[in-house]
Amino acid sequence: MNTKFWLQFLSFFVLPILLVLWFMGFFSGAHIGYAERGPYHYAYVVHEGDLAKIIDTQNRVYQILKQQGIAPGVPVARLLEDPRVTPPLKMKAEAGFLVAPGAPVRAPLRAGTIPARRVLLVTVKASPLLAPSKAYSALLDYLSAHAMKLALPTVELYQHGTLSVEMDVRH
Repeated sequence: MNTKFWLQFLSFFVLPILLVLWFMGFFSGAHIGYAERGPYHYAYVVHEGDLAKIIDTQNRVYQILKQQGIAPGVPVARLLEDPRVTPPLKMKAEAGFLVAPGAPVRAPLRAGTIPARRVLLVTVKASPLLAPSKAYSALLDYLSAHAMKLALPTVELYQHGTLSVEMDVRH
């Protein structure tokens, strides 16, 4: 094989794949620390089933909020079940969007409030397909290294290409 072939192979095959993986956040690491977060006000519906389909539920909430004349903010999810022990079809989460305090949320949506609190915060800059697995893997590694347990529910916010996972810290 000659040098020209390898340069073309790298230029037209390997480099584009690496660029796509980089763009999706494949090489991004998670950042973990403690922070004060909240309060949050949100509109949601309960998502039941595979968490990979939670985006469909959030899209439905978005449409309903627009119909109700309420401006949707950042997408939010509260993970209510531990996916390590709960079968995918039995998973439950609250899926929706942040809304202004006092927004007149009506059925079929529900309104929720998460108070200000101290959390263990994990952030990952990656696509919505990769970010959750990277964030929870880092969170579980941190918890294991510090003899801590996962405290549910966790709060997920996805904004500007960054997923933030918040776990309440109880002392």
